[in-house]
This record gives sequence, structure tokens and C-alpha cells, in this order.
Amino acid sequence: GIPVANGYGLTEAGTAITVNDMKPFRADTVGKPLPGMEVRIVDPSADGVGEVSVRSKTVMAGYLNDPELTAETIVDGWLLTGDLGRFDETGHLQLTGRKKNMIVTEEGKNIYPEDIETAFESLSVKEFCVFAANYIWPKRSMVGEKLVLVLHLEPGQQYGDKLLRDINARNNRLLNYKRIHGVVLLDEDFPRTASIKIKRNVLAERLAKLDSAAAILPL
Repeated sequence: GIPVANGYGLTEAGTAITVNDMKPFRADTVGKPLPGMEVRIVDPSADGVGEVSVRSKTVMAGYLNDPELTAETIVDGWLLTGDLGRFDETGHLQLTGRKKNMIVTEEGKNIYPEDIETAFESLSVKEFCVFAANYIWPKRSMVGEKLVLVLHLEPGQQYGDKLLRDINARNNRLLNYKRIHGVVLLDEDFPRTASIKIKRNVLAERLAKLDSAAAILPL
């Protein structure tokens, strides 16, 4: 067969930045920086997670006719990707989410929705994602901030005991501050980009039209 390796890249950096070296294959990382690519983590937290930044001859000069965005994105020659990640002890890059999606709890804990979503991979639903309830239904205080799991069920599927048991079993394996506190059901396809990524801001706008008190089903 043809070997398939995880990698990481973006248009602004000239596509590929890292590639898994297959020694051995690891699904939990996007590999090590390619030759000519410098990668560093900006403002890492206690667990080493920070914004991934890149410097290389292949990094773009800037965005066309947008000097302000260019100045925000390229700082001292380093491209700020907006992605969050960390290097493990072997030098492999692990991505944890997007900086703009990061949730800060009232205790000061940083939570990445994409990180929590890995606990619910292969859940028997059509699609799902994690939000902070306060992001969808804003309030004045972070006190009582709760995470919710938004589900789009398969056609004809019911939200019953079997699915609820599976959700609770997965949820209980998470650290307390990462656990979801409720489920929101949405009977429509999630909006997605051309690369199949969920448009979280658009989805949040749709969810905001629901009454939070009735929409959030407790676990």
C-alpha cells in the first residue's frame, strides 16, 4: 500500500510545515518541522500549549492590500498561525485547537473545544461539537460557565438512554474542568467550510436563536 502520514501546513507558509516521520506512525501528532522550517510555541502555558508560529523563506510577504492584517499576522518575521499546540518530548508537534476558540474558565483554566471533542470521536451521531454556553448565550459574568455538547443526530435517530450512557461514560474520563454539563440537539447540518471544518461562529449564531433554558438538556 501507499504510506499516509499526518502533516500540517497553511497557505500563508507555503503549504507544508511539518510531516510525521513514520518512525513509527503516530496519529496524535502532525510530525516534526520540515527542513528550512522554524517552528516555535509563543507564550506557552504550564502544559506547554501556546500559539504555533513559523519562520521560513516560504512564508508569505503579506496579505494583498491589507497591511493591518499583515502586521497582526507576521511579527518580527514570524508567522502567527492562530493554531494552538505544543511539542512533545520527541520534538513532534501536537495541535490542540484554534486560539480564537479557546475558552478560559472562571478558575483561569484554558480549555480547547477541539481537545475535548476527541473524547467523543466515533460517537454514534451524524456530527457534534463543543461550545461554552456563555459563547452562544452571552452573559455578564463567567461565573457558572458550562460546556455543552451540540449534537446533530442521524435521520430517524432518537436521543435515548443508550446514547446518553455513551456520552456520560466518555465525559467521566475527562478532567472535571473539561467535562460537558449538557447537550443541545440541533436538527440541521452544521455549516462547514470548503475544507469541511465547522464554521463555529455561524453555528453559534444559529444556536443563539434557541432558548438556552429549554435547549440545554442536563446529563
